[in-house]
Amino acid sequence: MVLPNFQPIRIWIAEDEDEFREILVNFLSRENREVQAFQNGRDVLKALEQATFDVLLTDLMMPEMDGIELLYHVKQQHPDRVVIIMTGYASLDSALQAIRGGAYDYIRKPFKLDELEILIQNACEKILLLRENKSLLRELKETKQELARLRATWDEHLNQIFHICWMPLREKKHPEIELFLKSLHPLDPGFESKRREEDVTVLKTLQHLLDLKKERSISEEEFSTFKKILLKKLDER
Repeated sequence: MVLPNFQPIRIWIAEDEDEFREILVNFLSRENREVQAFQNGRDVLKALEQATFDVLLTDLMMPEMDGIELLYHVKQQHPDRVVIIMTGYASLDSALQAIRGGAYDYIRKPFKLDELEILIQNACEKILLLRENKSLLRELKETKQELARLRATWDEHLNQIFHICWMPLREKKHPEIELFLKSLHPLDPGFESKRREEDVTVLKTLQHLLDLKKERSISEEEFSTFKKILLKKLDER
């Protein structure tokens, strides 16, 4: 199986029979795979203190530590690692015990090497999917952080533009706009001066933004955004 451009799949083998362990190493070695073998479960745990694996293929019956006990130790430290149990003492109880302990699958001895290769391929595909999911989640997190940064930058820029537009206009009077606003409420004798002043400011700001756009001090997109905000203020009256 040719794998995508990821780091090699790291396969560890725990098998106490020297000859069979060597056969497994030679057979499972492929491009984009790193295969390492150990004589027993304790050697695996010791190596796990310094390095890690993606797929562990372990015999069920081994001296010092059997495959089920090794499975439990591995899953406690690395719950996302794939563990496959090999057993020559296959029974429903041992299979269920391995699956309940978090084993990905088990294979019964004696088995054909081609059967093992299919199982290993499926395990490798699972690992690649896990890696891809982690990569996508990392990219999503980075994208959200970048969007938050851009949002903060945009809000700051928006405040600066409003400050530039707002302050000069508050100090000026525009009789023409005052007359226009009065004409909006010809039958309303109680038209509040504060509300009228706010409407004047909005319209003056629109005019000033238009001047800034003509001078190319702000872009068309910025003008459109500010215009929508200001018109919304008028609509809410």
